[in-house]
Amino acid sequence: MAIKDLIIFGAGGFGREATELVEDINTEKKQWNLLGYIDQTPAKQGKVINDYPVLGNLDWLEKNTGHPLWIVCAIARPTDKYRLIASLSCFQLYFANLIHPAARISHSVQLGCGNIICWNSFLSTDVRIGSHVALNPGCRIGHDTAVRDYSSLYWDVTLAGNVQVHEGCEIGSKTVVIPEKEIGRWSIIGAGAAVTRNIPEYCTAVGVPARPVKHLKELVETHSPKGLMI
Repeated sequence: MAIKDLIIFGAGGFGREATELVEDINTEKKQWNLLGYIDQTPAKQGKVINDYPVLGNLDWLEKNTGHPLWIVCAIARPTDKYRLIASLSCFQLYFANLIHPAARISHSVQLGCGNIICWNSFLSTDVRIGSHVALNPGCRIGHDTAVRDYSSLYWDVTLAGNVQVHEGCEIGSKTVVIPEKEIGRWSIIGAGAAVTRNIPEYCTAVGVPARPVKHLKELVETHSPKGLMI
């Protein structure tokens, strides 16, 4: 297998964790030549972070896409991740799936592109993962569950069987979702919640059992069927 040039979009906390994920992958089998980070933050330009340089911002990509280049967006918040990935649409790039060697993934799992799956994650039979999904350490995904594009699951989230997590969801650490429940698109579930009923789209839900406490009006304007998602 040819070694591929890789850059990480985002030099924050999750970006630094992604560099260690790449190193762990390469320890098992050399797959990636990690060039460094792309980041839009002016204060990070030219710095070296965890041994890897911040190569520049989007201007760097304009000058350096003459050869095959792989990228992954290591941004935790789904709304930010969506906007940044949209900004890459004009470049000729390949989106990498980064899967930790210690993740347990069934052979029947379906994966999109640009996903980050961290150590000790477990994906059971016939799970479907969209694109640009982040599964932090210890996530457990039950059979026939689907996690759609841009969603982020933080540490130790458990989704039982036949759960539907729609686009752009953000699920806090140690959340548990019982079987056959749905979380509507662009909703946020607070840490430690127990989802025992369906959660509507565009809301924040917290507690045991999880209940909606806030309607995210600003997301309706930009991610509704007439907005950016179409």
